[in-house]
Amino acid sequence: MDLAVSGAVWDPVRGFFLRELAPVQWSYALFRDLPYLLVPLLVWLYLASLSWGRRGERPLRRRLLFLFLVLAIGPGLVVNEVYKKSSGRARPATVTEFGGDRQFTPAFEPADQCRSNCSFVSGHAAMGYFFLAFAWVLGDRRWLYWGAGIGLLVGLGRVLQGAHFLSDVLFGYPLVLVTAMLLGRWLLGEWLPERR
Repeated sequence: MDLAVSGAVWDPVRGFFLRELAPVQWSYALFRDLPYLLVPLLVWLYLASLSWGRRGERPLRRRLLFLFLVLAIGPGLVVNEVYKKSSGRARPATVTEFGGDRQFTPAFEPADQCRSNCSFVSGHAAMGYFFLAFAWVLGDRRWLYWGAGIGLLVGLGRVLQGAHFLSDVLFGYPLVLVTAMLLGRWLLGEWLPERR
């Protein structure tokens, strides 16, 4: 499936010919830089909330800490530091099927085609999936779907660029979701947010 999807947006002459579309470039830049905005913002809000001192602010602080940890552990540690640095999976634009010199490897299969910043799992898609964490913060499960949609759209852009296979995009969702569920249980007392 990975090769078929990537092959549908690749041409032997033009390569991954949709990679320069403005929306694709825009989402790439936005979700590449978003952690550099969100991390300081969440830290600042958390530290500022400590000075507010009212007892009623404790739930807010827990939610801010939850968002920070989901971001740092899910897309940050699990996806970018563990999977991308150890999967060894070559990116689509570098495999022989699409004019490169590396071998294609299915998802979850050990490979030696990449040393660092590998294809599996998509960090950009995982950053999009981060928005599912607002389901716990806002108490609205619809954010589980919004987060899935954002991650899929951003990930589709990465597929169009030849930077990721479809499975790289899809497997980011359960990684971020499980991170949020574990942290939700630990910090907020609920595996999943209440239905609304």
